[in-house]
Amino acid sequence: MLEIIFALFLGICAGIVTGLLPGLHVNTVAAIVLSALAFLTKYFSFLSLGVFLVAMLITHSFLDFIPSIFLGAPDDGGTVLSVLPGHRMLLQGKGYKALKLTVMGGIGAYFIGLLTLPLFFVFIKYGYVYLEKIVAPAILSFSLLFILSENKLRGKTWALLIFLLSGTLGLLALNNLQIKEPLFPLLAGLFGISTLLLSAGATKKIPEQKFDSEIDFGKWWVHAKGSVCAALMSVLPALGSAQATILAQFFSRRKSAEEFLIIVGGINTVSVLFVLTTLFLINKARTGVIAAMKQFLVLDFYSYSILLAASFAATGIAVLLTLVLGKYFANRIWKIPYRKLSLAILLFIFALVGIFSGFLGLFVLSIATAIGIIAPKVGVKRIHAMGCLVIPVLFYFI
Repeated sequence: MLEIIFALFLGICAGIVTGLLPGLHVNTVAAIVLSALAFLTKYFSFLSLGVFLVAMLITHSFLDFIPSIFLGAPDDGGTVLSVLPGHRMLLQGKGYKALKLTVMGGIGAYFIGLLTLPLFFVFIKYGYVYLEKIVAPAILSFSLLFILSENKLRGKTWALLIFLLSGTLGLLALNNLQIKEPLFPLLAGLFGISTLLLSAGATKKIPEQKFDSEIDFGKWWVHAKGSVCAALMSVLPALGSAQATILAQFFSRRKSAEEFLIIVGGINTVSVLFVLTTLFLINKARTGVIAAMKQFLVLDFYSYSILLAASFAATGIAVLLTLVLGKYFANRIWKIPYRKLSLAILLFIFALVGIFSGFLGLFVLSIATAIGIIAPKVGVKRIHAMGCLVIPVLFYFI
């Protein structure tokens, strides 16, 4: 038991590092664990290594909103959609509130996910074979509905163009070009750097951030929407948190930034719970970290229960860490001239892309940035740039 607790602690530490450092993905750490398995098993059991990975995933799911909101540097599809409303709230002096909304979303969706696990068990047993058949047309239909929701023919045309351009780039980056960590330059360009470039030109300084003691958990059905959509996406190959967020938003009547951040935060965390359960029930791995775990750990009910308990403990600790570190960021970021901060972040992201993804990564980053700037310039939603993930998924199922 002491070994498992120590592994939990190490996993939380690893989640802090991957969460705060854009470009260092949890999949990279999982790959390192897998490659060093012969050495690690001298000191840790397979179950302890599983606890390490689950604790890292949960902690990362909370902490990675800090760079997304305060720096505009998304790490993966789970946080990329939070950049836009989060950055807007930061420029209104509400960056810490934006972070708290993602944290509350994570807590709410996680507990709803726990309560609905028995229903998820039934769904996997009886509905999985049918869901696979409709996923491709469903995703395409939602994407088309988002495009058609734009005003006038001009808006719809631009939305379709952005969707196709980003989708083509996504196909090349994910399937054709030999790039390490291809999601980082792809998403950082489409949503991160493009946002920084535009806002830096119009903003001289980040306002002093406001702090309040109120904690808004939102309505229970907001958390439920995120939890249900995460459950649907966790059982299907090639889909993830970004697609779940798009699905949840489609069923939202209120398109407020607050509700959006609650949903995104919830999906990012509860997805860990559902992909772990999917591995236990049908032995299918839907994320890189879970796939790595599958290589060395066969889940029986005991080990599954231990991993669930580890996720619960990591959630409580990660919430406290995110709020404390987030307040530290919010207390200091407004004192830095915005344009200088933006330049520093841009150089930092370029350096990380160069280190992790090489020259081809920088090439993808530059093209993605150009595509990402189009949407706000022509007055359409930047969510159409999620074609970078949607189109590759469609090709996967065709």
